[in-house]
Parts: sequence; structure tokens; C-alpha cells
Amino acid sequence: MGNYEAKMAAYLKKQPLLQTGDRVLLGCSGGIDSLVLLHYLKAHEIQYGIAVEAVHVNHMLRGEESVADRLFTEETCRSWQIPCSSRDIPIPDLWQAAGGNKQQICRNERYAYFEEVMEKTGAEKVATAHHADDQLETLLMSGLRGSLGSGAVGMPARRRFGKGELVRPQLGVCKTDIADYAARHGIVHREDSSNAETVYTRNRIRQSIIPLMKEENSAAAEQFAAFADEIQQDRRFIEALAAEKIAGMVIQEGNGIRISAESFRREALALQKRMVLILLNYLYNGQHVSITRQLAEKVQEVLLHPEGTVHLHLPQNYRMIREYDTVRFFRETEKSPVHAETAVISQEWSKKVKGFRYKAVPLTEVPQTDDAVFWYFSAPAEGRLVIRNRKPGDRIRLKGMDQPKKVARLMIDEKVPAPERDDWPVIAAETDEVVLIPGLRPSSFFSRRKRAEDDWILLEQRV
Repeated sequence: MGNYEAKMAAYLKKQPLLQTGDRVLLGCSGGIDSLVLLHYLKAHEIQYGIAVEAVHVNHMLRGEESVADRLFTEETCRSWQIPCSSRDIPIPDLWQAAGGNKQQICRNERYAYFEEVMEKTGAEKVATAHHADDQLETLLMSGLRGSLGSGAVGMPARRRFGKGELVRPQLGVCKTDIADYAARHGIVHREDSSNAETVYTRNRIRQSIIPLMKEENSAAAEQFAAFADEIQQDRRFIEALAAEKIAGMVIQEGNGIRISAESFRREALALQKRMVLILLNYLYNGQHVSITRQLAEKVQEVLLHPEGTVHLHLPQNYRMIREYDTVRFFRETEKSPVHAETAVISQEWSKKVKGFRYKAVPLTEVPQTDDAVFWYFSAPAEGRLVIRNRKPGDRIRLKGMDQPKKVARLMIDEKVPAPERDDWPVIAAETDEVVLIPGLRPSSFFSRRKRAEDDWILLEQRV
């Protein structure tokens, strides 16, 4: 028995991810990681009392190479007598239509298909082939992005998924063990050419940083994976305790809830952070609401403030009001529209908006300035642009997109905190079409290079 088998047996004994009677649906790309896990689980179906099936998604991002991956995976599963479900999903078309993060679209569409197959086959578990090196990459990426403290540390070995669970049985082994298993069992696999592209942060970490860490300690990946598991166990305990504390504080009240600020302040800071997240999830009760780190910190700040009355607007038309010790969370029956003065952009600098100021001048009267961005555009004689607040239904036509995108959707994609979105200013043309969102994105109305039809310039200066 090799290292892979021994480590898998030890990990699955420590982490009981597979139960007798489980039907396990394994996401299989045709790469070495997923094929090794598929081969191992198939060989140990009787030992673990499980039934294994495969599911493959062709994201259609690499043309004929993607098609070959799907055909190879289907043929391998046939030769191993493993049922395999597969689907082609046109990610390039979906990305072109919706914009946003391509990798996130891939993940959303892939997991949606996994849920569909899970429902159809009656599978209780969906398994992915992430291993210890993947966990180390995830930890390093979280550290670089400053997000280690905002959620679970690394990938969990198990989590809820659809009507069952998503499990990662291979987190206890490293890439070297997987390669050794594949060589010993003659497992042929496919290589995804995009894994070599250094445009992705994960690939750069995999190719440059992790090899150096393994030179210092060949077991670095397994040790970091074990560390992540220990931290996740600690967090689960703290979150369970925080949920118990919140349950004892929350009082239902009409269309909302209330708690005592003093009771909240008595708890340890480590508990408070998790209590806020649980409190907000309790408030929204299953509604799809993005609870950002900034929002959670603002709620905690209001709860800790000892005096006076404080109002805080929350997503989905909810409000938080603290009046001395009593803190109420409720949904407003009707949200008052945001009223603000509409300011015309002239040849004099505008007031500061989101850290910038603007002025519009004819192309024939361009001033000498080295610290402003020039946005060229075409307009009638007066070149009238205005700064105003965002309105419901506002859309912006981004460069390269056939259809305009909702400004509200763009702000979500750009991770603008929910409390700031309603008051975010926009620049609109005389037709009231949004042409620029200060600090975020311009529309195709503007160009950084002069076009034949352009006769005006919008100057943007950081203040």
C-alpha cells in the first residue's frame, strides 16, 4: 500500500465524510486529481459501503481541447464501469451577456448542474478532488487578499450542498502522493492548458511559491491543511456558542427583532463578530442578501456605541435603530426616495464626488493639466452632462457589451457595500443615460483616445 492509500484511509477515519449507503457524485474534470480520487473510491466501494458516479462539465472555454476532455472523461468512466453525467455549458456566451467574474460564473453554473444531477440520481454527497496543495494555495490567496479573518480558514472538508453535502475526501493527501498513485495504477489523464497561465493568482502561487515552501519542508501542504482543519473546528465551536447567545438575546417584535446593546457588549469580542453575522442572517431569514464585512463591522460599531440614538440603513430596505440600550431591526414598509440636487458639469470644476471632481470643455479649449484623466465624447454644442444620484432602473452600456447593464448589478459585481449603493452618484448625459459611475466604470459613451466624432472632453481629477 502506498502513501496515498494510507493517508486516505487515515483521513477518512478522522473525517467520516463517507457513510455506508451513500451515493457519491464525484466532479470529474479528466485531470489527474479527480481521476485518482474516482479510481480510489471505485476500488473501495465495498469497504466504505458507497456507490460512486461521476459528473463532468465542459465550460467550452478551450474549444476542441474542452470537447476532448469531456469525451475522454466519458470513455474513462465507461471503461471503469462508472456512470457518468455530462453537459456542455456555454460559459463564453453567459459571460458576454452578464459580465462579471468568469471563474465565478463557471463555478455557479458547474455547481448548479451538480445539484441537478444530485437530485436526478438521488446522491447524498457531491465530492470534489481538492487536495492538501489546493488547501495551501487557498490559504495563501486568502492571506494575500486580507480575507483570512472574514470567513472559514481554507476549504472545509464538508459543507451543506443542495439537499445533501459537498465533501472533499482528498484534503489529507498532497499532489506528490496523487501523482505516485496515478503512476502505480497506470491512470492516464488530461492536462488543462489554462493551469499554466500566469494570469491567474492561484497558478502563480502554485508555480512559484509552493515549490519554495516544499523545499523548506516537503510536508508543508499537509501541515497547513491540518492547521486549517483545527482552526475550522475552533470556529465551528465559537459559532455554535455565538448562535446560542444570540438566541437568548433576540426578541421578536412586529416586522422585526430587538436586542439589548448592553447584553451584546458584555460578550467577548471574538463572539461579538460572529454574533453580528448570525443576527443578520436571523433578520433576513433565508433571503438572498450579501452581508459584507464592512456591513457587519458597522452593525457591531453601532451595537457597541453606548449613548444617544443611531440609525443605520441595511440591505433590502431594512433599518437598524439604537436608542440607548434598545436596538431594533425592522423592514420599512415604504422606502423614501433619495432626493439630491442635480448638478450640471460646466467648464468649472464640480464639487468632489467619490474622491473626484469633473469639468467638461470643448475639444478646442483643452486646458493644460498633467493630473487629470481625459474622457473624449461627442455631444451637442453645450455638451451637457450632469451629476445626480442613482435612480431605480438605471443602466450603463459598458464597452464590449451588446446590452446595457443594470447599475445596481454592476455595483454588486464591484463589491460596493449595500448601504452605499443608493447614494452613489452617477454622471448622466442629457438623455438621462448613465455614462460614468465615479470611482467605478465609464460607459462606451467615452473613450480615452479621441475618435473622429468626438468634440468634447470630460476632465476627471482625483482630489
